[in-house]
Amino acid sequence: MILNVIFSLFYTNIVLIYCMYRDIKYREISNEPLFGFLLVGSLLIFTEVTASYYNIFILIFTKLFFLLIVAIFSFILFCLKAIGGGDGKLLIMLIFFYPTQKLNFSLIFSFFFVFLFLYFFLILVRYFFFKIYERNSTFEMLYGLLERPTFSHKVFIMIFYRFLDFSQIENYRNNKYIIKSLNLLYNRKKEKFQILAQYRPPLVILIFFMNNYIMFNYFC
Repeated sequence: MILNVIFSLFYTNIVLIYCMYRDIKYREISNEPLFGFLLVGSLLIFTEVTASYYNIFILIFTKLFFLLIVAIFSFILFCLKAIGGGDGKLLIMLIFFYPTQKLNFSLIFSFFFVFLFLYFFLILVRYFFFKIYERNSTFEMLYGLLERPTFSHKVFIMIFYRFLDFSQIENYRNNKYIIKSLNLLYNRKKEKFQILAQYRPPLVILIFFMNNYIMFNYFC
């Protein structure tokens, strides 16, 4: 049991660190690596089954029951536009990787309570920084049009903003992107005109902190 918990802790963090990198850099988490992580993570379930063969049916039923609950709540958050499809898949995968013997309603409640707490905290932080940076001509400063950007400006723009190719503007008209400037800038490296857009924050960062809170408080 202890070995399984340690494996779950390290493995879920490996998955989430990879997803954070993908979400921040490319703004998407493709299904192929998630499917690969799911296959490898299935070893967690296999070790649980072999160690608890006398309760195999209870183990499987418990796992499926709580997976269904998390899937329903994740779908509700997705319909409310609070999370994206990739975020919902990650939430479900985490429950799949958690040791089944420790799953209970208290854990599921904490699972979503901590996530939603961090989510609303992020909204307040974004509002605070938007007010400061946008008032100080952030976008011009960040891209060196007026002066050298600070480290905090670089981090802020990397997490919340992105330059998008103007030729692909039709693909950006959804809930993920909000066009923040109609000024066209020419990217010499890509040889394309681009516009500045704001997109939803990489919620996988919140999921990372929520996962470690759950792991250390319920499993360790």
